[in-house]
Amino acid sequence: MEDLNNLLENEQIELLKEQEATCIFARSAHRFRARSYARRIRAHDYPYRSGPVNSGKAFAPYPFGGEGQHS
Repeated sequence: MEDLNNLLENEQIELLKEQEATCIFARSAHRFRARSYARRIRAHDYPYRSGPVNSGKAFAPYPFGGEGQHS
């Protein structure tokens, strides 16, 4: 079984490389690799992308205020 964290990391790296690529052929290659990782993630036994979870609470990215600003 493949390491799920490794697959997720590599997919994100390829998506970032696709965004930064200046050549259309490089963008296409990175997109292809990202999609390949996405297929392998979907096929993985661990249900990482199994759908939304309804906990009844909204997600608060900055629960203590400050919106990520350092004081």
